Amino acid sequence: MRVLGALVLLVVSALPAVAAPILAWDAVTTDPTGVPLGPGLEVSSYRVYRCGTSMGGACAAPERVLLGTAVAPATQIDLVGEPFPQVYVVTAVNRAGESLDSAKFKVTPAAEPRNLRLP
Repeated sequence: MRVLGALVLLVVSALPAVAAPILAWDAVTTDPTGVPLGPGLEVSSYRVYRCGTSMGGACAAPERVLLGTAVAPATQIDLVGEPFPQVYVVTAVNRAGESLDSAKFKVTPAAEPRNLRLP
């Protein structure tokens, strides 16, 4: 099984009282060594998991809940109806399987609209 490259998450805070934040990430196009994914190994979807509110420890059951799936090439999911604060991880899926979790990202209500990107 070929492991997929790391995911970078981005949260776009929406205007207050207009819409929920959107959790977005960069598309995975390489394996962990930086080699481009070969034909047939392209990412087919991304899975977004809610991990509770703690940044510590693994994102594991019973706190780990599949929030939704984004079919590639989509790289975002709307967090409408989600309670805040919450911690999320994203995985990439291709015919070889599911990648390891992305870095955890904690989403909290924004005081003002802003764009955030993980380093």
